[in-house]
Amino acid sequence: MPSHVLETSKRTPLYLTVAVLQFFVVEFLVAGTWRGHYSYSANFISDLGVPFCGADGNAPCSKTSLLMDAAFVVTGLAYMVAAVLWYRIDRVLPPAPVVFLAVAGIGGIVVGLAPSNTHWEVHSLGATLFLIFGSLFTLTTALTVWPQLSGPATYVALALGVLGLVGYFCFTYSWDLGLGVGGIERVAAYSATLGFVVCVHLMTQLQSVRRSAVVRVGDSAGA
Repeated sequence: MPSHVLETSKRTPLYLTVAVLQFFVVEFLVAGTWRGHYSYSANFISDLGVPFCGADGNAPCSKTSLLMDAAFVVTGLAYMVAAVLWYRIDRVLPPAPVVFLAVAGIGGIVVGLAPSNTHWEVHSLGATLFLIFGSLFTLTTALTVWPQLSGPATYVALALGVLGLVGYFCFTYSWDLGLGVGGIERVAAYSATLGFVVCVHLMTQLQSVRRSAVVRVGDSAGA
């Protein structure tokens, strides 16, 4: 295999991590363009994908909502790429978590392409797919790698998977637990997103373990 291909493969976990963590950076920057009118507790994340036109709706609009919508799409695409990579190419995951990841990725893309102010039903469906299946992916991936990687990262993934599902359940039933509607939504969304980042680390570890096992078998056969 050419050296540049090997180098790209080594950098893939970094690319996937950056592609997802950019969401938090963009969220912070776009929230700032609301000039103090955006609340992480009282506002939904999706509100940032809608042009802000002041408290009364008649101020000059901030066009940075396009950045937020793009961030949703990039996150969803990262999920889709990872699903293909980990199942078809590296083959480190069984079908179930891969399907969960792909569905969550589709949900993220839909959220970005269908803003809540113009296509609410479609947007809501996309958000639901992302929140539920993103957490299911994290949870099932942690359980899948548990026999080989029962370390801190696996425990964190398990915790985030459960927290994400609990957060979504509370959000659905309007139990904000004192965090506000935006706060409880973020419990679900942030858990699903950070869970993916942890799973990228787990997949890198798992690939390393399997490569080491292959090398040991080869050395034993050649001895």
